[in-house]
Amino acid sequence: MRGEIIAIGDEITSGRILDTNSQWLSVRLEDLGIRVLFHTVVGDELQAMVAVFRQAIDRSDVVITTGGLGPTADDLTREALANATGRQLVEFPEALEHIRQFFQARQRPMPERNRVQAAFPAGSDMIHNPRGTAPGIFLAVPRDGRSPCYFFCLPGVPSEMREMWPQVEERLRRLGAGREYILHRDIKCFGAGESQVEAMLPDLIRRGRDPLVGINASQNTIILRISTRGANREECEAKVEPVVRTIYSILGDLIFGENETELQDVVIAQLRAQHLSLALLETTTAGLVSEWLSGAEKTQHQTYRGALIVEDLSRAEKLLAGVSNRPQPAESGEPDSALGVSPASLAHRVAQLFGTEIGVVAGPLRFLNEDGTLAEFSLAVCQGQRVLEKTIRFNSHPDFRQITVARHILNTLRLWLRNGT
Repeated sequence: MRGEIIAIGDEITSGRILDTNSQWLSVRLEDLGIRVLFHTVVGDELQAMVAVFRQAIDRSDVVITTGGLGPTADDLTREALANATGRQLVEFPEALEHIRQFFQARQRPMPERNRVQAAFPAGSDMIHNPRGTAPGIFLAVPRDGRSPCYFFCLPGVPSEMREMWPQVEERLRRLGAGREYILHRDIKCFGAGESQVEAMLPDLIRRGRDPLVGINASQNTIILRISTRGANREECEAKVEPVVRTIYSILGDLIFGENETELQDVVIAQLRAQHLSLALLETTTAGLVSEWLSGAEKTQHQTYRGALIVEDLSRAEKLLAGVSNRPQPAESGEPDSALGVSPASLAHRVAQLFGTEIGVVAGPLRFLNEDGTLAEFSLAVCQGQRVLEKTIRFNSHPDFRQITVARHILNTLRLWLRNGT
């Protein structure tokens, strides 16, 4: 089955709110083996909605809409579906009684305008809404020479839509969905560009393979998505596993995690496994690394203890003037040529200030071209007598500069904790 999701509302097409319903529904449909090929957004205009509905009926086997089921004049989903399928709107007594009971339970009279929510295209079934006044609609739309298009209309309120989903899933299973399993597995990389990673995996990333391997970049993270389908999860995992092994063998340390795992999650897990704690001094990222690590900590393990967030290393030197500096190996701790401050010395002081085993200092950016897309910064990681100092040079759009630096800091920490380099 091919699926399509239609989000309805001027508030979405105008950009005033973000459509999260379509993302949520796509995951549920693919869990049922329904491949979602189209996401459509349409405003509150009847003829536009009718055109979109007709197109969806023609090209998709399962269509789910969200929004447009309220009682106001701009809630047009019922009318649009009736027009798109050549049907009359019919009042359902069961739906009208549900709406009346909803208001009665709140000791309020039902506004006459809400009566429109009990109108359905002829031949529809009602999807019960336990939380609101807008029942959902199910309609099997006949198509010449092929199976019907199964059309579901749900409210746009996410909490109501999600609570009604089990009714939709049950019906889809009765219609034959769920007999095929779709598996997606994301492998996440950092440290090389999208084209570089693709060149390292030339035969894997081509259309028509099974499993299919896709590649995309999201905020400097390269994501390889492996997709396949089969009778069940076990069969899919068996097909995917050899591809995963090949990717790991080729990309090695470029890979930091899978699926929902982020770099900060990996660093926190490594710190916990090694019974280590960490403190930071950030000058370039406005506390972004600290924010990510704090979010990944989640519990009171206190592997991440905190950060000093300053404009430059000279200011950090003044703030840490009262913190004694432990002796450093002769080959480390050299002053930054531009600032006259030793990042390694500051890293030790930060660790001492917060009482951690590891201190990290990320120096300010130095821009190497006029538009600021090529830049570098100094980074120091200290753990007792172990010291790593390096200069990281990178290309990045100015809008993603802080994110790029933050990921470089976390990736350096990951490799330090994993390989000692």
